Amino acid sequence: MDVELSSLKWNNQHITFYQAISGLQKNKCYADITLACDGKYYPVHKLVLAMCSEYFSDIFQMTNCIDPVVILPDIKCSDLELLLEFMYNGQVYVRQNELSSLMEAAQCLRVKELLIAV
Repeated sequence: MDVELSSLKWNNQHITFYQAISGLQKNKCYADITLACDGKYYPVHKLVLAMCSEYFSDIFQMTNCIDPVVILPDIKCSDLELLLEFMYNGQVYVRQNELSSLMEAAQCLRVKELLIAV
């Protein structure tokens, strides 16, 4: 007995996902982890961090905490904010005098795509 398959396709699915992920950063909806840096707290999403950073991916594989807080003592808030902008939107505008510090943070957190983008 032959079974005929129907193809169901979500046109522009990748665009919809991109827009949804970008929107998550703005409204903090569904945040499941908090990053702490210099007394500031950033509600973010494990999925985005793990996709963009080997550092975070490794941490999440080693622990199963619910709503964890990850403290980043060696990262400046200004660099973290730029890194998050890059992770959620795929692009970030950086002043020339901030580039070196941002690259150090990207190297520390192993954000490969940003290191490649330079």
